[in-house]
Amino acid sequence: MPQAPSASRPLFKPPLAVGDIAPDCALKSLEGEIVDLRGDAVAGRPLVLVFCPRFSAETGAALDGFRAGLDVVAAAGARLFAVTLEPARVAMQQALPFPVLLDRSGETFRAFNAGSRAAPTTIVLRPNHHVAAIFRDEPETQPAAALAAIERLAAERRPVVMAPHPPVLVVPEVLSRSDCERLINVYKTRGNVFVEPRHGDEDTVTDYKTRIPEYGRGDRIDHWLVEPDTVNFVDTRLRGRLFPEIQRAFQYPITRRERMRIGCYEGTRGGELHGHRDNSEAFVAYRRFSVSINLNTEEFEGGELRFPEFGDQRYRPETGAAIVFSCSLLHEALHVVQGTRYVLLAFLFGDR
Repeated sequence: MPQAPSASRPLFKPPLAVGDIAPDCALKSLEGEIVDLRGDAVAGRPLVLVFCPRFSAETGAALDGFRAGLDVVAAAGARLFAVTLEPARVAMQQALPFPVLLDRSGETFRAFNAGSRAAPTTIVLRPNHHVAAIFRDEPETQPAAALAAIERLAAERRPVVMAPHPPVLVVPEVLSRSDCERLINVYKTRGNVFVEPRHGDEDTVTDYKTRIPEYGRGDRIDHWLVEPDTVNFVDTRLRGRLFPEIQRAFQYPITRRERMRIGCYEGTRGGELHGHRDNSEAFVAYRRFSVSINLNTEEFEGGELRFPEFGDQRYRPETGAAIVFSCSLLHEALHVVQGTRYVLLAFLFGDR
């Protein structure tokens, strides 16, 4: 039977981290206009936000570096903003060659966990408004690190002419590297009791494993996540970093999920070499979206996802990135030709 995502929520909101969706930010500029970072004129490009509580010598060192790097910002197609707690009069005196946003209430500083100390904090956002990097080290080192980050983002989004492709959503950094390592360790050290293949086992209270012989394949063993520490941590990541993107991309609110599992693919595939759909049988017809998150992309070869109804494109998201697609799409996990593939798997749905 399906179940809802964990109802338990943290008693406090954890500090903003890489991979999180950044808070909304709509602040006045020095010209008195409201600048909305999710607005049409700004969104869809890398953003660099330099949080300057006060225009001190420390923040000056960082701002000088960004002044010198404006050509890098422009070449990357990025936007650079300073955000400050200072009054407009003081901010104007800095004569910065990029926009300054005024956070007189401090609400945006608190939302971004930028603090109120004298030193600056620099935060780089991906074009989808997810946090790509946070720099709180020495002020003079922040500009070079932030500019290198936006150059990497620019390289990721080089323009290409697209062929027809399936309607899939890829969201980077839903899980961090350490998150992925944690889940692989869970697979290796817990749940070593095997149960017969069936549609979950709602009576168990600890993790367990099941062979998944879909169409006779022999290379897959799934580890079902039951124990609360792991389930709650994964729910927090998906709820904060992925569910809002599914809502935005597909206009569908996720409120429920099945029991999640970690799939392990290794060795000879065998069986029938074709794909399947995840909601074609009556007892799983409620499923709406499938999610796969590779936990160790760099450590195996093969194992790509393909959607043969749309072509022979191969999807191999980087470690920690989620690929989301409709459960009604025919898809196939190709066999692993070298190494072992670990992947977090989830089926999501809602109340409609």
